[in-house]
Amino acid sequence: MSWKNCRLFVLTILFISLACISPVEAYIGPGAGFAFLSSFLILALSFLLAIFSLLAWPFRLLAKTLVRRKSQPRRKGNIDRVIILGLDGLDPGLTEQFMAEGKLPHFQRLKEVGTFAPLATSYPPISPAAWSSFMTGVDSSRHNIFDFFTRDPRTYLPVLSSAEIGPASRTLSLGKYRIPLGKPKVKLLRKSKPFWIILGEHDIFSSIIRVPITFPPEKFKGVLLSGMCAPDLRGTQGTFSHYTTSKGVDVNKEGGVCIPLVREGHRIHTHLHGPENTLHKNGGALKIPLEILMDEKKNRIQIRVSGQQFSLEPRTYSPWIRVSFRAGLISKVHGICRFYLNDATPELDLYATPVQIDPDDPPFPFLIPSSTRCTWPN
Repeated sequence: MSWKNCRLFVLTILFISLACISPVEAYIGPGAGFAFLSSFLILALSFLLAIFSLLAWPFRLLAKTLVRRKSQPRRKGNIDRVIILGLDGLDPGLTEQFMAEGKLPHFQRLKEVGTFAPLATSYPPISPAAWSSFMTGVDSSRHNIFDFFTRDPRTYLPVLSSAEIGPASRTLSLGKYRIPLGKPKVKLLRKSKPFWIILGEHDIFSSIIRVPITFPPEKFKGVLLSGMCAPDLRGTQGTFSHYTTSKGVDVNKEGGVCIPLVREGHRIHTHLHGPENTLHKNGGALKIPLEILMDEKKNRIQIRVSGQQFSLEPRTYSPWIRVSFRAGLISKVHGICRFYLNDATPELDLYATPVQIDPDDPPFPFLIPSSTRCTWPN
């Protein structure tokens, strides 16, 4: 059979088969079209409701505010302002003794016109736990602060218990630099709600100045400047620098570092150490030049640092000095510090305080609102 005849035979069989097939009834439920229509209607209705909610939001907020004020009229309190002055580590027994001896006349006056009574402390009786209980009204089992430090379960090394600070989770490598793709991690580890947030929820303004365990600050109705346990610019709890020309000095100082100096005539060249350079792959501490000019005749020194120059005499502090550390081509980290000259002759003995966060240009949240300006006393 030729190919043409074979093809004709197949087509004939297929035609006969189709002609013999009985019709099949198919059922399309009445809900099929309605389901499609209802899906479209739901989508359209949701869109319209979203637009309506957005447009009606200001009016709903206004109505809610008016109803709240009408149902809960504000009553003027008997006290216009409350001031809480906290002195860390002040022993009540010694306080009472010094008041009796006339050494604390203002405290004695407060006792006479008010109330004086010893209070039980927290457990454990340590500053971070006590201050956290003071502000939240709960014990350590609820606010999660037991000590200044806790241990990292991954390394068993001590870490700050009240806040977690870390670099950005993702970075972009460009040559010798690591560009962070996001903000550094700064997280408050203290739990529970401090009383000034509750006051803010009732429209009461508060000023919280240097209260411990408030870093990083939480938003509320008021202003706040973080206090004890806020890190310095190096991420520590306060690392000072000791500069000296004395020989045989222990370089491992408790709470700081000792930097031996070598005189070059009347000049000394050294560095002021800053934070770790997280933008550079090799890391290392950021440093800026520090020049010391000796003046033996007047028993004083001159210091040049970060484009500033000032004189310093023994047993005196410098004013607050703003310093800048360059971390990259266009990136700078700003801080503030003071210098204290212990002695200028025969050997130089100079201290630099920990380089603190510059409140006018902080690298991470330090006070709220961020537009608040701080004036640092000299």
